[in-house]
Amino acid sequence: MRKTRWLGLFALESRPLTILYWAAVGLVVGGFFATRLLPCVDYPQHLGLSDLARRLQDASAPEQAHYELDYFTYNGLFHLVVGTLSTFVPIELAGRVVVAGSLLATSAGVVALLRALRRPAWHATLFTPILFSFSLGWGFVNYVLATAIAVWALVFVARAADPLLAPSARNLIAIGSLGLICAFAHVLAMLVLCVAAAVVASEVAWRESATADANAPRATIPRRLYRTAVRTTHVLLPLVVGCAFCIAVYHRQYAWNPDVYRDSTLEGTAPPLWEKLVYFSAFATDLYSDASDQLFLWASIAIIACVALAAAVRVSRRRDEERRLSSEPSAASNDAPRGTAPLLGLFLAMAIAYFATPMVLIGTHLIFPRLAQWLMLGAVVAMPSPSPSPSPSPSPSPSPRWAGRVQYAAAVLGLVAGANAFAHCAFFGRETRDASAMLDDLPPGRAATAVIWDPWTESFRNGTLTHLAAYYAARKHGTWAFSFARYLSVPVRFKPGATPPWPARGWEFSAEDYDARCKYARAFPLVIVKTPDDLPTDAGSEPRVRSLVFREDANAVRLLSHHGAYWAFDSAGLPEDGTL
Repeated sequence: MRKTRWLGLFALESRPLTILYWAAVGLVVGGFFATRLLPCVDYPQHLGLSDLARRLQDASAPEQAHYELDYFTYNGLFHLVVGTLSTFVPIELAGRVVVAGSLLATSAGVVALLRALRRPAWHATLFTPILFSFSLGWGFVNYVLATAIAVWALVFVARAADPLLAPSARNLIAIGSLGLICAFAHVLAMLVLCVAAAVVASEVAWRESATADANAPRATIPRRLYRTAVRTTHVLLPLVVGCAFCIAVYHRQYAWNPDVYRDSTLEGTAPPLWEKLVYFSAFATDLYSDASDQLFLWASIAIIACVALAAAVRVSRRRDEERRLSSEPSAASNDAPRGTAPLLGLFLAMAIAYFATPMVLIGTHLIFPRLAQWLMLGAVVAMPSPSPSPSPSPSPSPSPRWAGRVQYAAAVLGLVAGANAFAHCAFFGRETRDASAMLDDLPPGRAATAVIWDPWTESFRNGTLTHLAAYYAARKHGTWAFSFARYLSVPVRFKPGATPPWPARGWEFSAEDYDARCKYARAFPLVIVKTPDDLPTDAGSEPRVRSLVFREDANAVRLLSHHGAYWAFDSAGLPEDGTL
């Protein structure tokens, strides 16, 4: 019985809708198992740090000389979970399991949240086109994991805020625990959780209080305001623990290096509001080179808009009909049936946050696009039901058949979007097969750098191959250039003085700036290369590749591997007299 009840929590209104929804989610998640390299820009960096975290658990590990492990941070849950799992399974499998689990948890959380808010569960199908979001495409895996936790925290917030339900210590404990875990995973997600929880808790408490006092006089409004405020405060108090954790981490890291939390040239910059609106789909996903992800997202938005417009027309017609039949509206017209009224608070709050937040905030880039997924969640919650509502007269209203068609259209849209995500991931796997084979050929435990021309692919954009050296470090348990260990917010960091001399011009994003003789390059003699797209990939092009990368030292390096456009060379022994 208990198992059936839990399964019912994740079911939609009908078996076919449930199958379509979870099939769509399964296709998105399955795409990450159709390729060895994941199409997420920064993901290899976090995977490499996770492997380092596992190795640093050994006090005698040679990595102890250069790195330190400190989990008192708000960007470390992914590394902890993946590092722990990698003691049982290969590190890359551990990483994809956590990414896939994050998406599954988010999808389940959206359904559970809709049920907790007494909204139609099938609305979750319109969230599927943004499940593979901008944040995941850029490899912000800690934030993606934290998003799943935050959604589930909102589920318990909605339950705890309902004054028609008996107060539950279990709900409050869940809110506090999930809030602290969310804070450990990502500080931005914790901030979003606090805003979303405040809005959801207050709106749910007010709505249900209004339902309970439906027949009470207007004099009860101050009492309802008081009860709503008390209930909301009671629900939000457990989140104070997570907030305190974030503040403590911030004060500690700010004292280490205040400059990390500011960008003197770009701080506070953002595109104009009209661009945020017109190019919403690009900021929300921006995944595939063919922009098909944006097409499906706009289709989802169109369904939400059409349903909302139809509901507005239906309400207007009903009110006109009531005015014709009576000089005063009936009591039924003022209040929607319990549990059917849309909740607008989350949508409005996330819309304001999306448009008000800059692109660069507190020294961190790509901020407001991460809120687009939350804005869509708010829209899914706020969307009215297309089902016809009771009317005092036999005036025209939408038929149940029309409402059912909308539900299945949304579910099919989600399924097609999921199939599209799977197809792009599978194609990405084919495109990067040579890169993975090249990594397999390389010796373990070396220090690697990547010199990458044209880091995008035909399937995915945004430089998914930029951090190829970090993939080597994770797979072969080595180290890599331009490691995120230089940042304070991650749990694995360089020890003071252990960072190799930084180059005057880095080549992480500009392969043509690579200087094999500079001190930084000498610290990473294993050189991974992806040649420009217009360069032949056959073995006969090796002299051109050597000359392109190593210039006067073209004949002084040793070839380690070659697969298509991907090459690897051992540059050990080159002089250290570069100009960079």
